[in-house]
Parts: sequence; structure tokens; C-alpha cells
Amino acid sequence: MNLYFIKDGLEILKLNKAKMSQVAGDNNATVWAFVILGVPLVANIVLAALQTTLFLSMQIKLLLIPLISIVAVIFLMSIVAQQLFHAKGSHMAFFRVVAYAGLVTWLSVIPFILGFVGVADVYSIFNLVNLAAGIWMLVVTYHVLIDYYKLTQQNAIITIVLGIVGAAILQSILGRILIGQFYSLMY
Repeated sequence: MNLYFIKDGLEILKLNKAKMSQVAGDNNATVWAFVILGVPLVANIVLAALQTTLFLSMQIKLLLIPLISIVAVIFLMSIVAQQLFHAKGSHMAFFRVVAYAGLVTWLSVIPFILGFVGVADVYSIFNLVNLAAGIWMLVVTYHVLIDYYKLTQQNAIITIVLGIVGAAILQSILGRILIGQFYSLMY
């Protein structure tokens, strides 16, 4: 199996503009973008199921919320850039590049692995790792907005702020729908 998409993702995480442009224009990269975002979800569900007493359906819901939010917010930021700031470009191209930056979310598997050696609060560490991964994805997004969509720095920042607000609202709504009233107490 050719794992070139991992190398491409690492280059994007290093803010390689040429690689960002290449992935943006590669329609075949769309499948790998979903793989990059989906691998940590599947791995985390399996690892969480092996070490916790929470119902599997609850674990799946808890881990689906960040994934759904990431995908939705990527498209939200692309729409904002196009509608508010008249950026030219493809939503799918934007999604591919930012999703490849999601390679950093693979680090979210580490807390569940650490759970096997007795780390007490796996979900808190998971949330912290996801926060750090999300911040770096926003850095990549900022560069994609400037380099691919040709936004000004100010417009790129506004787009990202709107994306962050959208993510917070979406996660809250998804948490209430999928988990219920206890979601806000858990996270």
C-alpha cells in the first residue's frame, strides 16, 4: 500500500505551499482526506472500547462529535471565504488541503494508548491533544486562505474566527443531540 498521502500531509503541516497547491488540485486526494480524518476516529473507538465501561454507542457519539465538527467547519470557512470575501476556488480543494492537515489529529490516539498503562483521565488528555491539533490545523487553514483563496490577512482571520464560533456552536448542538444535557458537564 502506498502511503504517499502521509508524506503529503506532513508536508502540508510544514506549510509547504507547493504541496498544498498539488493536493488542492488532485481530485484523487479527496478519498485520502476522508481517510486522514477517519483513521483516528476508528482507532480511538476501538481503543476506548477495550478500556472503558462506557457503552460503545456513547463512545462512538463522543468521538464522532469532533469529526463531524471538523468536516462541517472546513466547508463553513470555505463558504464564508467565498460568500463574504469573494474568494475564488473550490470547496473540495480547500477541504482536501485542510483535511490533510488533519493528519495531526492522529496524535489523538496516544491518550487511548496511554490508558492501557494507567493514565487516569483519557478523555481530558484526548481533548487537550485535539485542541492542540485543531490549533495547528487553523494555522494551516490561515495559510490556505491566504495562498489558495488569496484573502487578505484580515479577511483570513475573520474567516477563521467565524469558523471557530461555528465549531463551538456546532459541537454544542451535536453534543446536546447525541449525548444529551450531560454533554456540557462532561466537556
